[in-house]
Amino acid sequence: MSFRPCDGQLPAGLNPARLLRHDYQSAIEAATQCLAKDEADALVSSEHTGVLMTLLHRHSLVHPALERPALVSWIPTSKQPVLMLDLGASFAASAEQLLGFAAAGLAIASDRSSRKPRLALLNLGVEANKGPPALHLAAERLGSWPDVDFRGFAEASTIFRGDYDLIITDGFTGNAVIKSAEGTVDLLLSALKQQLGGDLLGKLMGWVLGKRLQPLLNQLDPRASNGALLAGTGLTVIKSHGHADELAFKAAIARAVEATEGGWSQRVLRRLDPLLAD
Repeated sequence: MSFRPCDGQLPAGLNPARLLRHDYQSAIEAATQCLAKDEADALVSSEHTGVLMTLLHRHSLVHPALERPALVSWIPTSKQPVLMLDLGASFAASAEQLLGFAAAGLAIASDRSSRKPRLALLNLGVEANKGPPALHLAAERLGSWPDVDFRGFAEASTIFRGDYDLIITDGFTGNAVIKSAEGTVDLLLSALKQQLGGDLLGKLMGWVLGKRLQPLLNQLDPRASNGALLAGTGLTVIKSHGHADELAFKAAIARAVEATEGGWSQRVLRRLDPLLAD
């Protein structure tokens, strides 16, 4: 292990666009440069998503089939985890961008399963006439992809049932979904603690329930699934939550190891290349 000293730091409230014109000699700039020069295998950072993406654009590391990389991660369900993107790297998405997200997600999902991934587009409802035109155009195209089990539209309330392998949406919606889910889990746990109370009986029941529910609590703990891949760069860049503690950051590092060993970023690039010819 080696360390590289960095004398500068990014100013508070910096507009990420300024990074295209000025080098602040910060740690995140040095880390991105190491990655671009193949001096590192992966980058794990809690830095602002906009800063990370701007630095990747500075080094021309974003695939031309995507205007912006997509944040990709697994979220827990009642069955197996489901891969979801985008989780916050974009605000809106055209049909072409949604197809790019789907291609990136398929490249990663196929690393964990040999069957055709069950893919759905997140929408207001499952009816064919629901949602904006971009979703309908993307759905029409995805229906003809031979290596995907396209399930049409999915509502946000159904994605946690474990009936899908891959959920595609724009970054604004995806980020709202996962943060709402985290808030719901916090609400339920807080309500449970209040109901148990602080008396002796409550403490005893809490101890018994804690033992029985610990596997479920571990599954629902957002720290365990911390770390989203910025897909579409050809490099392993993992975005950690800004408020990550030791357990959460450990999960992000583990995600970086899995992504590097699985060659996820390279698989994504190969999957995106054919989209340029369409």
